[in-house]
Amino acid sequence: MQNFVEFLITDKYNGYTIRDFLLIFEVSKKNIYKQEMFNLIRVNNKIEKLTYRLKLNDKLSFKLAPFDEGIEPFVGDVEIVYEDDDILIVNKPPRLLIHEDGNTKDTLTNRVSHYYHLKGYDYPVLPVHRIDYETSGIVLFAKHFISLAYLSGEFRDDKVKKTYIAICHGYFAKPDGVINLNIGKDRHSNKQIVIDSGKEARTEYFVLDQKDNLSRVEIHILEGRRHQIRVHLAYLGHPVVGDKLYGKDEGKRMLLHAKKLEFTHPRTLKTISFEISEPF
Repeated sequence: MQNFVEFLITDKYNGYTIRDFLLIFEVSKKNIYKQEMFNLIRVNNKIEKLTYRLKLNDKLSFKLAPFDEGIEPFVGDVEIVYEDDDILIVNKPPRLLIHEDGNTKDTLTNRVSHYYHLKGYDYPVLPVHRIDYETSGIVLFAKHFISLAYLSGEFRDDKVKKTYIAICHGYFAKPDGVINLNIGKDRHSNKQIVIDSGKEARTEYFVLDQKDNLSRVEIHILEGRRHQIRVHLAYLGHPVVGDKLYGKDEGKRMLLHAKKLEFTHPRTLKTISFEISEPF
């Protein structure tokens, strides 16, 4: 696998400078400057400057040189759902961290690093977002700095549609609803709490099924605050089954699953979606 990312210039980018091209994808000015400083830019296999104006059918490429420390590979299973030159979709099992926490190297990111290390691709492949340690489901990774910058902007601007499935305690009074309550950190614990001074958070829920005093709920979130779903559902009196932090369950895995992501692909700029069925 070549450690380059390549783009064939279409009408959409004809006449743009390379700097303009990178700014469209929300690459930081610092990273743009480094592309030129370290001679990483190629057009038709020739080193070029940021001021070069792109022409139809030019082959624009960037040599992938990590500016920060690499990710230490860790041998572990990775369930690949989808992969192309720009993104990777992975099904995260429950009870696995996305990033290192200082105590373990066995994280999803380190496992992905090993997967690519075996392919000879040592540029850091990084998650664009995160889901909780106990949560299973879909995680989106970026394979290079352009897709990482673009997709991070999509998440920041709440343009990514996220769907979760949860099993919750109790029966909901209403079959659907919107929880629009600010969330902030509890100064006395490691919990997040509903608090007026917190950050805006909105959670939409739809009850799919109710039996045995449990409810299967589909959830859509905006903002993506830490523990947002768990905090909001617990506040309603319907904590997620297995949630030891916001509920009272012990010894069970938390029944919360990131089922679907819908977002704009960084290369085609078309809306795509991926879905993974819940394992419960």
